[in-house]
Amino acid sequence: MKALPKRCNILEIELKWQKKWEEMGIYRFDWEDTTRPTFSIDTPPPYPSGDFHMGNVLNWTYFDILARYKRM
Repeated sequence: MKALPKRCNILEIELKWQKKWEEMGIYRFDWEDTTRPTFSIDTPPPYPSGDFHMGNVLNWTYFDILARYKRM
């Protein structure tokens, strides 16, 4: 098994994957594509009874991850 380096260059890794995803067309969306089924997420309204907190961020992150996965 390959040993992990003691330090990691996060910027280099991020740029590598952004370039790869750009080449794959991950960021594109074709409104005219009828070969794939439509996928939609019905997001609930925000809670009006409290301050914004990390739980809110976590809940919206789930929707974001799912939507991005389905677009791949």
